[in-house]
Amino acid sequence: MTGSASRVWPVLTVAAASAAVSQAFGRFTFPLLFTEVRDDLGLSNTLAGMLGSANLLAYLTGTLLVSLLVGRVGLSRTTRLGVAGVTAGLALLSWSPGYPVVLAALLLTGLFAAGVWVTVPAIAASQVGPERRGSAIGVVGAGIGLGIMVASALHAGPGEGQWRLVYRAETALAVAVALAGLRWLRVASGGVRPGGGLAAMRDVPRWQRLLLTYGLYGFAMSLIVTFLVAVLKQDGGYSTSAASFAFSCFGAGTIAGGPLFGPLADRWGRTEAMRLGFALLALSAVVIGWTARPWALIAATCFGLAFTGVPTTVAARMSDALAAERFGAAYAVATLAFGAGLMAGPQVGGLIGDVTGSFRPVFWLATAVASVAGVLVPGDGPGATG
Repeated sequence: MTGSASRVWPVLTVAAASAAVSQAFGRFTFPLLFTEVRDDLGLSNTLAGMLGSANLLAYLTGTLLVSLLVGRVGLSRTTRLGVAGVTAGLALLSWSPGYPVVLAALLLTGLFAAGVWVTVPAIAASQVGPERRGSAIGVVGAGIGLGIMVASALHAGPGEGQWRLVYRAETALAVAVALAGLRWLRVASGGVRPGGGLAAMRDVPRWQRLLLTYGLYGFAMSLIVTFLVAVLKQDGGYSTSAASFAFSCFGAGTIAGGPLFGPLADRWGRTEAMRLGFALLALSAVVIGWTARPWALIAATCFGLAFTGVPTTVAARMSDALAAERFGAAYAVATLAFGAGLMAGPQVGGLIGDVTGSFRPVFWLATAVASVAGVLVPGDGPGATG
Protein backbone atom coordinates (compact mmCIF):
# COMPACT_ATOMS: atom_id res chain seq x y z
CA MET A 1 0.00 0.00 0.00
CA THR A 2 1.12 3.53 -0.65
CA GLY A 3 0.00 4.61 2.83
CA SER A 4 -0.43 3.01 6.25
CA ALA A 5 -3.50 0.88 6.90
CA SER A 6 -4.70 3.39 9.51
CA ARG A 7 -4.87 6.03 6.78
CA VAL A 8 -5.95 3.88 3.83
CA TRP A 9 -8.91 2.00 5.31
CA PRO A 10 -10.88 5.06 6.48
CA VAL A 11 -10.57 6.52 2.98
CA LEU A 12 -11.65 3.25 1.33
CA THR A 13 -14.54 2.84 3.78
CA VAL A 14 -15.94 6.34 3.19
CA ALA A 15 -15.37 5.96 -0.56
CA ALA A 16 -17.36 2.69 -0.47
CA ALA A 17 -20.14 4.35 1.57
CA SER A 18 -20.23 7.23 -0.92
CA ALA A 19 -20.60 4.72 -3.75
CA ALA A 20 -23.51 3.16 -1.85
CA VAL A 21 -25.28 6.52 -1.55
CA SER A 22 -24.78 7.46 -5.20
CA GLN A 23 -25.47 4.11 -6.84
CA ALA A 24 -27.56 1.97 -4.47
CA PHE A 25 -29.67 4.84 -3.10
CA GLY A 26 -29.57 7.44 -5.86
CA ARG A 27 -29.94 5.08 -8.82
CA PHE A 28 -30.78 1.45 -7.99
CA THR A 29 -33.42 1.92 -5.34
CA PHE A 30 -35.86 3.04 -8.04
CA PRO A 31 -35.82 -0.35 -9.83
CA LEU A 32 -36.58 -1.98 -6.46
CA LEU A 33 -39.57 0.34 -6.07
CA PHE A 34 -40.54 0.37 -9.77
CA THR A 35 -43.93 -1.35 -9.50
CA GLU A 36 -44.91 0.55 -6.35
CA VAL A 37 -44.09 3.96 -7.83
CA ARG A 38 -45.85 2.94 -11.05
CA ASP A 39 -49.02 1.83 -9.28
CA ASP A 40 -49.08 4.70 -6.77
CA LEU A 41 -48.75 7.31 -9.53
CA GLY A 42 -51.01 5.43 -11.99
CA LEU A 43 -48.38 5.07 -14.71
CA SER A 44 -47.90 2.67 -17.60
CA ASN A 45 -44.72 0.58 -17.78
CA THR A 46 -43.46 2.90 -20.51
CA LEU A 47 -44.00 6.07 -18.45
CA ALA A 48 -42.47 4.47 -15.37
CA GLY A 49 -39.55 3.31 -17.50
CA MET A 50 -39.09 6.92 -18.60
CA LEU A 51 -38.39 7.82 -14.97
CA GLY A 52 -35.54 5.33 -14.96
CA SER A 53 -34.29 6.61 -18.30
CA ALA A 54 -34.44 10.21 -17.05
CA ASN A 55 -32.32 9.26 -14.05
CA LEU A 56 -29.79 7.66 -16.37
CA LEU A 57 -29.85 10.56 -18.83
CA ALA A 58 -29.01 12.87 -15.95
CA TYR A 59 -26.25 10.46 -14.91
CA LEU A 60 -24.85 10.62 -18.44
CA THR A 61 -24.98 14.42 -18.38
CA GLY A 62 -23.28 14.49 -15.00
CA THR A 63 -20.57 12.19 -16.29
CA LEU A 64 -19.86 14.56 -19.17
CA LEU A 65 -19.58 17.46 -16.74
CA VAL A 66 -17.25 15.48 -14.48
CA SER A 67 -15.02 14.57 -17.42
CA LEU A 68 -14.57 18.29 -18.09
CA LEU A 69 -14.27 19.53 -14.50
CA VAL A 70 -12.65 16.82 -12.36
CA GLY A 71 -9.14 18.01 -13.15
CA ARG A 72 -10.00 21.50 -11.95
CA VAL A 73 -12.17 20.58 -8.97
CA GLY A 74 -10.22 17.52 -7.76
CA LEU A 75 -11.26 13.97 -6.94
CA SER A 76 -12.19 14.47 -3.29
CA ARG A 77 -14.19 17.66 -3.75
CA THR A 78 -16.06 16.19 -6.71
CA THR A 79 -17.01 13.16 -4.61
CA ARG A 80 -18.23 15.26 -1.71
CA LEU A 81 -20.30 17.49 -4.00
CA GLY A 82 -21.78 14.39 -5.61
CA VAL A 83 -22.87 12.91 -2.28
CA ALA A 84 -24.42 16.22 -1.23
CA GLY A 85 -26.42 16.46 -4.46
CA VAL A 86 -27.67 12.88 -4.25
CA THR A 87 -28.71 13.51 -0.65
CA ALA A 88 -30.79 16.49 -1.75
CA GLY A 89 -32.47 14.37 -4.43
CA LEU A 90 -33.27 11.62 -1.93
CA ALA A 91 -34.84 14.18 0.40
CA LEU A 92 -37.02 15.38 -2.47
CA LEU A 93 -38.11 11.81 -3.25
CA SER A 94 -39.03 11.20 0.37
CA TRP A 95 -42.10 13.50 0.08
CA SER A 96 -42.75 13.57 -3.68
CA PRO A 97 -46.49 14.19 -4.25
CA GLY A 98 -46.57 13.22 -7.94
CA TYR A 99 -44.85 12.44 -11.21
CA PRO A 100 -43.22 15.87 -11.87
CA VAL A 101 -41.49 15.95 -8.49
CA VAL A 102 -40.37 12.32 -8.75
CA LEU A 103 -38.97 13.10 -12.19
CA ALA A 104 -37.11 16.18 -10.91
CA ALA A 105 -35.72 14.27 -7.93
CA LEU A 106 -34.48 11.36 -10.05
CA LEU A 107 -32.86 13.83 -12.44
CA LEU A 108 -31.07 15.36 -9.45
CA THR A 109 -29.87 12.07 -7.99
CA GLY A 110 -28.71 10.87 -11.41
CA LEU A 111 -26.82 14.08 -12.16
CA PHE A 112 -24.86 14.11 -8.91
CA ALA A 113 -24.35 10.34 -8.68
CA ALA A 114 -21.91 10.65 -11.58
CA GLY A 115 -19.67 12.85 -9.46
CA VAL A 116 -19.22 9.99 -7.03
CA TRP A 117 -18.82 6.80 -9.06
CA VAL A 118 -16.49 8.41 -11.60
CA THR A 119 -14.13 9.52 -8.83
CA VAL A 120 -14.16 6.92 -6.04
CA PRO A 121 -12.39 4.17 -8.06
CA ALA A 122 -9.59 6.67 -8.73
CA ILE A 123 -9.44 7.56 -5.05
CA ALA A 124 -9.24 3.86 -4.14
CA ALA A 125 -6.54 3.14 -6.74
CA SER A 126 -4.47 6.08 -5.51
CA GLN A 127 -4.28 4.58 -2.01
CA VAL A 128 -2.45 1.36 -2.96
CA GLY A 129 0.37 0.09 -5.13
CA PRO A 130 -0.13 -1.12 -8.73
CA GLU A 131 -0.38 -4.77 -7.70
CA ARG A 132 -3.36 -4.06 -5.40
CA ARG A 133 -5.45 -1.66 -7.46
CA GLY A 134 -8.00 -4.23 -8.54
CA SER A 135 -8.53 -5.28 -4.94
CA ALA A 136 -8.88 -1.68 -3.72
CA ILE A 137 -11.40 -0.81 -6.43
CA GLY A 138 -13.25 -4.00 -5.53
CA VAL A 139 -13.64 -2.80 -1.95
CA VAL A 140 -15.32 0.37 -3.21
CA GLY A 141 -17.57 -1.70 -5.46
CA ALA A 142 -18.65 -3.73 -2.45
CA GLY A 143 -20.13 -0.56 -1.02
CA ILE A 144 -22.74 -0.57 -3.78
CA GLY A 145 -23.76 -4.08 -2.82
CA LEU A 146 -24.05 -3.18 0.85
CA GLY A 147 -26.20 -0.22 -0.12
CA ILE A 148 -28.48 -2.43 -2.20
CA MET A 149 -28.86 -4.80 0.74
CA VAL A 150 -29.79 -1.86 2.96
CA ALA A 151 -32.31 -0.65 0.38
CA SER A 152 -33.84 -4.13 0.17
CA ALA A 153 -34.16 -4.33 3.95
CA LEU A 154 -35.77 -0.90 4.07
CA HIS A 155 -38.20 -1.93 1.33
CA ALA A 156 -39.24 -5.08 3.16
CA GLY A 157 -39.87 -3.21 6.43
CA PRO A 158 -42.70 -0.68 5.79
CA GLY A 159 -44.68 -2.98 3.48
CA GLU A 160 -46.33 -2.56 0.07
CA GLY A 161 -46.72 0.98 -1.24
CA GLN A 162 -44.54 2.77 1.34
CA TRP A 163 -41.84 3.76 -1.11
CA ARG A 164 -41.45 7.29 0.25
CA LEU A 165 -40.47 5.88 3.67
CA VAL A 166 -37.64 3.98 2.00
CA TYR A 167 -36.26 7.17 0.52
CA ARG A 168 -36.70 8.97 3.84
CA ALA A 169 -34.49 6.45 5.63
CA GLU A 170 -31.92 6.59 2.83
CA THR A 171 -31.79 10.37 3.16
CA ALA A 172 -30.79 10.08 6.82
CA LEU A 173 -28.03 7.60 5.98
CA ALA A 174 -26.80 9.79 3.12
CA VAL A 175 -26.46 12.76 5.47
CA ALA A 176 -24.21 10.67 7.74
CA VAL A 177 -22.03 9.64 4.78
CA ALA A 178 -21.77 13.25 3.59
CA LEU A 179 -20.50 14.29 7.02
CA ALA A 180 -17.98 11.43 7.07
CA GLY A 181 -16.76 12.55 3.65
CA LEU A 182 -15.93 16.00 5.01
CA ARG A 183 -13.65 14.33 7.56
CA TRP A 184 -11.97 11.55 5.59
CA LEU A 185 -12.12 12.21 1.85
CA ARG A 186 -9.19 14.58 1.54
CA VAL A 187 -7.01 12.93 -1.07
CA ALA A 188 -4.23 15.01 -2.64
CA SER A 189 -4.90 15.96 -6.27
CA GLY A 190 -2.22 15.99 -8.92
CA GLY A 191 -4.30 17.85 -11.47
CA VAL A 192 -5.04 17.29 -15.14
CA ARG A 193 -5.87 19.89 -17.71
CA PRO A 194 -9.63 20.59 -18.03
CA GLY A 195 -11.25 18.64 -20.82
CA GLY A 196 -8.43 16.07 -20.84
CA GLY A 197 -10.65 13.02 -20.41
CA LEU A 198 -10.66 11.83 -24.01
CA ALA A 199 -6.94 12.47 -24.36
CA ALA A 200 -6.34 10.41 -21.23
CA MET A 201 -8.67 7.66 -22.47
CA ARG A 202 -6.58 7.30 -25.63
CA ASP A 203 -3.63 6.25 -23.47
CA VAL A 204 -5.55 3.09 -22.46
CA PRO A 205 -4.66 0.15 -24.75
CA ARG A 206 -7.53 -0.87 -27.09
CA TRP A 207 -9.70 1.86 -25.66
CA GLN A 208 -12.30 1.78 -28.46
CA ARG A 209 -13.17 -1.88 -27.84
CA LEU A 210 -13.18 -1.23 -24.11
CA LEU A 211 -15.72 1.58 -24.53
CA LEU A 212 -17.90 -0.60 -26.76
CA THR A 213 -18.00 -3.53 -24.36
CA TYR A 214 -18.62 -1.22 -21.39
CA GLY A 215 -21.56 0.38 -23.22
CA LEU A 216 -23.03 -3.05 -24.00
CA TYR A 217 -22.57 -3.99 -20.35
CA GLY A 218 -24.53 -0.89 -19.31
CA PHE A 219 -27.41 -1.77 -21.61
CA ALA A 220 -27.65 -5.44 -20.57
CA MET A 221 -27.20 -4.67 -16.89
CA SER A 222 -29.85 -1.93 -16.87
CA LEU A 223 -32.40 -4.27 -18.46
CA ILE A 224 -31.86 -6.82 -15.70
CA VAL A 225 -31.65 -4.54 -12.69
CA THR A 226 -34.60 -2.35 -13.73
CA PHE A 227 -37.00 -5.25 -14.29
CA LEU A 228 -35.70 -7.86 -11.85
CA VAL A 229 -38.46 -7.27 -9.31
CA ALA A 230 -41.07 -6.67 -12.02
CA VAL A 231 -40.46 -9.98 -13.86
CA LEU A 232 -40.58 -11.96 -10.63
CA LYS A 233 -43.82 -10.34 -9.46
CA GLN A 234 -45.65 -10.09 -12.78
CA ASP A 235 -44.41 -13.18 -14.64
CA GLY A 236 -43.31 -15.38 -11.77
CA GLY A 237 -46.11 -14.67 -9.29
CA TYR A 238 -43.72 -13.67 -6.50
CA SER A 239 -45.06 -11.70 -3.56
CA THR A 240 -43.54 -8.32 -2.73
CA SER A 241 -41.51 -9.84 0.12
CA ALA A 242 -40.30 -12.73 -2.06
CA ALA A 243 -39.27 -10.35 -4.85
CA SER A 244 -37.51 -8.15 -2.29
CA PHE A 245 -35.62 -11.21 -1.08
CA ALA A 246 -34.50 -11.89 -4.65
CA PHE A 247 -33.30 -8.30 -4.87
CA SER A 248 -31.45 -8.89 -1.59
CA CYS A 249 -29.77 -11.91 -3.20
CA PHE A 250 -28.70 -9.62 -6.01
CA GLY A 251 -27.38 -7.19 -3.40
CA ALA A 252 -25.45 -9.97 -1.64
CA GLY A 253 -23.81 -10.84 -4.93
CA THR A 254 -22.82 -7.23 -5.55
CA ILE A 255 -21.09 -7.12 -2.17
CA ALA A 256 -18.92 -10.07 -3.13
CA GLY A 257 -18.47 -9.12 -6.80
CA GLY A 258 -15.88 -6.39 -6.37
CA PRO A 259 -13.76 -8.17 -3.73
CA LEU A 260 -13.89 -11.36 -5.83
CA PHE A 261 -13.22 -9.90 -9.28
CA GLY A 262 -10.62 -7.38 -8.10
CA PRO A 263 -8.11 -10.00 -6.92
CA LEU A 264 -9.01 -12.23 -9.89
CA ALA A 265 -8.19 -9.37 -12.23
CA ASP A 266 -4.90 -8.83 -10.39
CA ARG A 267 -4.05 -12.53 -10.64
CA TRP A 268 -5.56 -13.76 -13.94
CA GLY A 269 -5.46 -10.55 -15.95
CA ARG A 270 -8.16 -8.03 -16.77
CA THR A 271 -9.39 -9.76 -19.94
CA GLU A 272 -10.17 -13.14 -18.40
CA ALA A 273 -11.91 -11.53 -15.44
CA MET A 274 -14.08 -9.42 -17.77
CA ARG A 275 -15.02 -12.46 -19.87
CA LEU A 276 -16.06 -14.31 -16.74
CA GLY A 277 -18.23 -11.35 -15.72
CA PHE A 278 -20.04 -11.26 -19.07
CA ALA A 279 -20.58 -15.02 -19.00
CA LEU A 280 -22.22 -14.72 -15.56
CA LEU A 281 -24.30 -11.79 -16.79
CA ALA A 282 -25.63 -13.69 -19.81
CA LEU A 283 -26.40 -16.89 -17.89
CA SER A 284 -28.06 -15.15 -14.95
CA ALA A 285 -30.38 -13.19 -17.25
CA VAL A 286 -31.73 -16.39 -18.80
CA VAL A 287 -32.36 -18.01 -15.44
CA ILE A 288 -33.93 -14.93 -13.82
CA GLY A 289 -36.33 -14.63 -16.77
CA TRP A 290 -37.31 -18.26 -16.21
CA THR A 291 -38.40 -17.16 -12.67
CA ALA A 292 -38.34 -20.70 -11.22
CA ARG A 293 -37.31 -21.03 -7.59
CA PRO A 294 -34.68 -21.44 -6.25
CA TRP A 295 -32.80 -20.98 -9.52
CA ALA A 296 -33.91 -17.39 -10.00
CA LEU A 297 -32.58 -16.54 -6.54
CA ILE A 298 -29.23 -18.18 -7.31
CA ALA A 299 -29.10 -16.39 -10.65
CA ALA A 300 -29.87 -13.05 -8.97
CA THR A 301 -26.85 -13.62 -6.73
CA CYS A 302 -24.66 -14.45 -9.74
CA PHE A 303 -25.93 -11.35 -11.51
CA GLY A 304 -24.81 -9.34 -8.49
CA LEU A 305 -21.30 -10.78 -8.82
CA ALA A 306 -21.13 -9.65 -12.45
CA PHE A 307 -22.81 -6.34 -11.67
CA THR A 308 -19.85 -5.08 -9.64
CA GLY A 309 -17.28 -7.46 -11.12
CA VAL A 310 -17.29 -6.02 -14.65
CA PRO A 311 -16.88 -2.34 -13.63
CA THR A 312 -14.16 -3.35 -11.18
CA THR A 313 -12.13 -5.00 -13.93
CA VAL A 314 -12.73 -2.12 -16.35
CA ALA A 315 -11.54 0.39 -13.75
CA ALA A 316 -8.54 -1.78 -12.86
CA ARG A 317 -7.58 -2.07 -16.52
CA MET A 318 -7.68 1.70 -16.94
CA SER A 319 -5.75 2.33 -13.72
CA ASP A 320 -2.89 0.23 -15.14
CA ALA A 321 -2.27 2.86 -17.80
CA LEU A 322 -3.14 6.11 -15.99
CA ALA A 323 -2.25 8.07 -12.89
CA ALA A 324 -5.04 8.92 -10.45
CA GLU A 325 -6.23 12.29 -11.79
CA ARG A 326 -5.95 11.24 -15.44
CA PHE A 327 -7.74 8.03 -14.52
CA GLY A 328 -10.61 10.05 -13.03
CA ALA A 329 -10.95 12.10 -16.21
CA ALA A 330 -10.68 9.05 -18.50
CA TYR A 331 -13.08 6.98 -16.40
CA ALA A 332 -15.65 9.72 -16.87
CA VAL A 333 -15.34 9.19 -20.63
CA ALA A 334 -15.73 5.42 -20.19
CA THR A 335 -18.78 6.07 -18.04
CA LEU A 336 -20.31 8.07 -20.89
CA ALA A 337 -20.31 4.90 -23.00
CA PHE A 338 -21.60 2.93 -20.01
CA GLY A 339 -24.27 5.56 -19.36
CA ALA A 340 -25.48 5.51 -22.96
CA GLY A 341 -26.29 1.83 -22.54
CA LEU A 342 -27.87 2.47 -19.14
CA MET A 343 -30.10 5.21 -20.50
CA ALA A 344 -31.50 3.04 -23.30
CA GLY A 345 -32.22 -0.04 -21.20
CA PRO A 346 -35.23 1.01 -19.06
CA GLN A 347 -37.03 2.60 -22.00
CA VAL A 348 -36.51 -0.41 -24.28
CA GLY A 349 -37.45 -2.82 -21.51
CA GLY A 350 -40.60 -0.90 -20.58
CA LEU A 351 -41.69 -0.84 -24.22
CA ILE A 352 -41.12 -4.58 -24.55
CA GLY A 353 -43.16 -5.15 -21.40
CA ASP A 354 -46.07 -3.12 -22.75
CA VAL A 355 -46.00 -4.69 -26.21
CA THR A 356 -45.62 -8.32 -25.14
CA GLY A 357 -47.39 -8.19 -21.77
CA SER A 358 -44.37 -9.95 -20.23
CA PHE A 359 -40.93 -8.98 -18.96
CA ARG A 360 -39.35 -12.32 -19.90
CA PRO A 361 -38.32 -11.14 -23.42
CA VAL A 362 -36.43 -8.30 -21.73
CA PHE A 363 -34.15 -10.86 -20.11
CA TRP A 364 -33.66 -12.77 -23.35
CA LEU A 365 -32.44 -9.54 -24.92
CA ALA A 366 -30.08 -8.95 -22.00
CA THR A 367 -28.59 -12.42 -22.50
CA ALA A 368 -27.96 -11.76 -26.19
CA VAL A 369 -26.29 -8.39 -25.56
CA ALA A 370 -24.10 -9.72 -22.74
CA SER A 371 -23.00 -12.64 -24.92
CA VAL A 372 -21.94 -10.30 -27.72
CA ALA A 373 -20.05 -8.11 -25.25
CA GLY A 374 -18.20 -11.14 -23.89
CA VAL A 375 -16.97 -11.99 -27.38
CA LEU A 376 -15.82 -8.40 -27.96
CA VAL A 377 -13.80 -8.01 -24.75
CA PRO A 378 -10.39 -6.65 -25.81
CA GLY A 379 -7.26 -8.58 -24.96
CA ASP A 380 -4.83 -7.33 -22.34
CA GLY A 381 -2.51 -4.73 -23.79
CA PRO A 382 0.75 -3.14 -22.68
CA GLY A 383 0.55 -1.90 -19.12
CA ALA A 384 -2.07 -4.45 -18.05
CA THR A 385 -1.21 -6.87 -15.36
CA GLY A 386 -1.77 -10.59 -15.65
